Amino acid sequence: MRSNSPPKPVLLAALVCLALSGCGAQRALGEHAPAAVAAPPAVSDPELRYLELTDSVLRACAPDGPHDGGKGVPPEPEDLPGWEDASPPAYGPGETPPGAPDADGHIPVPLPPDATAPPESDPSPAPPPSLDEVPLAGVEKCVGDEHARRVREAFGNTGTASWRTMREKLTALDYPTRVIHRMPDRAGAPRARVDLRFMGGHAVLEVTARGAGVLVEPFGAPETEDVKVTDVRRTPPPAAAAR
Repeated sequence: MRSNSPPKPVLLAALVCLALSGCGAQRALGEHAPAAVAAPPAVSDPELRYLELTDSVLRACAPDGPHDGGKGVPPEPEDLPGWEDASPPAYGPGETPPGAPDADGHIPVPLPPDATAPPESDPSPAPPPSLDEVPLAGVEKCVGDEHARRVREAFGNTGTASWRTMREKLTALDYPTRVIHRMPDRAGAPRARVDLRFMGGHAVLEVTARGAGVLVEPFGAPETEDVKVTDVRRTPPPAAAAR
């Protein structure tokens, strides 16, 4: 993940702890636990609250989840049993399987063990990472839409006059400050991007104050440490691009 995110093992351990309802707290009580236990207290740590929120949205958008419409998601070919056995061997450009003729009809002959290997060409420099917006589809689109819905409803008609007010309201919605990034104002209105990329995801929210509420736009950002959500170039809508 990016440098502003906790290490993946920490995130995974926290999610497992949440799934196990306290990660050992009940075992510590042992036989001294009361027969009827009240609802657990609210989690005070911002990162754990964010993990709970992320887990809740992912569960809602999972196949056959409440926001999936009961349609489910068909498995990918690589998830099917025997896919690897049925896949043809992969060869690089210009390479041929052992013993197969090349493009000119010649069968390559392997070099003797003591033959001098040809000099390797200098590797080409890696191209810079793309800063263009990427599309959201399937579960990721559902995740972006669900986060956008809860932000839009929470802001309601309360008004957002400043960047500080916007950030305070977003943190009150369990988004930690590390995922909230200030953007240049749009027509004098404060604007932020909420980085929802998690474990290889791409979802980001763009939140802009508008009138008494906010405009919330989910979009996709490349999942790479070299790309900050503040640098991603949004794709203009078709109507704006035609102007």
